[in-house]
Amino acid sequence: MFLYWGYNRSYYSPSNLHFKGRNYDFTLYNVKASDRPSKFGVVYINPATISIPQYNYRLGYFVTDRIAISAGLDHMKYVVNEDQQTSISGVIRPEASATYAGSYLNESITLKRDLLLFEHTDGFNFTSIDVEYLQPVLSCFNKNISLDWNIGIGGIWAITRTDVRIMGEGINNDFHIAGYAMALKTGPRIEYKKRLFLSGEVKGGYATLPSVLINNDAPEIGDHNFYFLEYYVVAGVNFRINRLFK
Repeated sequence: MFLYWGYNRSYYSPSNLHFKGRNYDFTLYNVKASDRPSKFGVVYINPATISIPQYNYRLGYFVTDRIAISAGLDHMKYVVNEDQQTSISGVIRPEASATYAGSYLNESITLKRDLLLFEHTDGFNFTSIDVEYLQPVLSCFNKNISLDWNIGIGGIWAITRTDVRIMGEGINNDFHIAGYAMALKTGPRIEYKKRLFLSGEVKGGYATLPSVLINNDAPEIGDHNFYFLEYYVVAGVNFRINRLFK
């Protein structure tokens, strides 16, 4: 088996954000978003704070020498960029906002704070079950150091905790299965004595989130779909199960 922990950066395609509530039903088009990495420092090594940055962890089992099945979580952060120019279609009633009330059809608008604040910062959590293939590339120093190349595919739930304000209304919502995601990944793995390893991978995928909470159990809901690209560096350990139980 293997176990690893590490940290990531992520990038997102523009997406169409649709919001539906009791007093509004509108879509914002080609909305841009970014991640929010923590500044490098003790936050990455302090046991009390290592879960604050954008992190990855995974537990896997080799069913053959090269093929593994693994399960893990990629904790990414998704933050809509403020003050960007976009377009809007839909209806906003005066009960929702006197400033933005009206009917819109693909009209230009600026995403000011009094219109929208939207972020999955606790976060955009991609949980996946992956199938992986580890291809040996080379070894040296009496096979104490080896280089392998990993390729994998997987996906399942996208669990979000969304902090959102739509025209001033909203909360930092509960954790919630907002949708699904699938991804491909690849990258090198350097191993020491087949026990310790350091790996860097690139992962690209697609997420569809039809159920984004705005006010927890209230009828307001948001939805959007987007592509994402992630790269991460992780440190891990390989271990044999039979040795643990002898």
